[in-house]
Amino acid sequence: MPHHSEGCSGYNSLPASQRRGFLKAGALSTLGLSLPSVLRQEALAKTNHSAKAKSVILLWLQGGVSHHDTLDPKPNASADIRGEFSTISTKIPGVQFSDHMPRLAEISNRLAVVRSVTHNESAHQRGSIYMVEGRRPPRETGVEHSGNPEIGSIVASQLGMHSGMPPYCSIPGNDFTSRFTGHGWLPATSAAFRGFQSSSLKPSGNSSEAFKDRVSLRNQLVGKPVKLPSSWDEFDQQAVDIIGSGRGAEAFDYSMESDETKALYGIGQKGDEKCKLALTARRLIEAGVRYVTIGRNSWDHHSKIFPQLRSRLPSMDNAIAGLTLDLEQRGLLDETLVIYMTEYGRTPRVNKDAGRDHWPQAFSIAFAGAGIKGGQVLGASDKDGASVIDRPVSPEEIAATILHLTGINPHAEYLKPDGRPIQFVDYAKPIQELLA
Repeated sequence: MPHHSEGCSGYNSLPASQRRGFLKAGALSTLGLSLPSVLRQEALAKTNHSAKAKSVILLWLQGGVSHHDTLDPKPNASADIRGEFSTISTKIPGVQFSDHMPRLAEISNRLAVVRSVTHNESAHQRGSIYMVEGRRPPRETGVEHSGNPEIGSIVASQLGMHSGMPPYCSIPGNDFTSRFTGHGWLPATSAAFRGFQSSSLKPSGNSSEAFKDRVSLRNQLVGKPVKLPSSWDEFDQQAVDIIGSGRGAEAFDYSMESDETKALYGIGQKGDEKCKLALTARRLIEAGVRYVTIGRNSWDHHSKIFPQLRSRLPSMDNAIAGLTLDLEQRGLLDETLVIYMTEYGRTPRVNKDAGRDHWPQAFSIAFAGAGIKGGQVLGASDKDGASVIDRPVSPEEIAATILHLTGINPHAEYLKPDGRPIQFVDYAKPIQELLA
């Protein structure tokens, strides 16, 4: 069954199975650690060294972002379709974005924009499930858990931990989509570690000195010093180092970054929460996390869409552009896949409440980084942004592309707990036009 965390307030309310996986890392008992056993599993992880992407950062904009007012504007359409925004030229010849996304326009030569994503799930839950799992949710599950894993959980299960960090993190981890998605039929250790639980990676007890005292007591019980390879092996030592040093918890602390780096992300400007999360995501993948989902707030603007977008698009623009440039400056962009994604777009025509409604028939997403051929637009919607007229792209193809770039065969078979085989992605192939 999927993990059913719904934004609980702390570590103690997590399912026992997830705590056993890696959240007990902060609870060194007098008899040993749970983290070392997970580190041992890490050493046996099935890594495909031909993978382009060592890590993935998904900027998940739940609610349905208007493609008309972001990546696929229609400046020649009538006012009730065009909306209130103007357009801005990008570095891709002949391509324009909304004028509220100037930084993305400036880095568009690094982006692969897909303007032809399409499906027919118009409910938030089902559309979100379809996009983050890459598998259409069963009709019988309605708007509840589908029973299938998120793409992040697939990556976590196949690639395992790295440097003692949870393989899949969701930050802050209490967004709407996290309520009805999870690890599905994969092991509970592949579930997302929720960012608001990062304190569990700190030493338990009152201080780091108390932690050291417990390590000393453990050494006395086994009669061997920590640094000697024996029943207390290198993995126990790694666990002590990770918890005792605070490296795991520090990865979640963006405040340790320089003012210059914070400014690159737009931190300090109005509405900078997503910018802070984007910087945290970069710190997490540097620390060894395989897959990070950034999810916060809703883009479900059924009324007064334009004043809301005027307020919120600048922070989204800063977060995505800042993250892309920061990764590039650090030499990490070529090994990190960055994805901007939402569950669907909005209606072409502005409604009577000055908003736009749900529209899965045609919408836009974007990729950058590892294995992606930047500076291009794939596919097209019609003159009103109502339907796809060139190169339709499905959620299954998106999932297959992500898995392919991380070195995972999207069509590999996995035995579910009931013994039945299932492929990670049904039928669809990676989107070849996007691949470098």
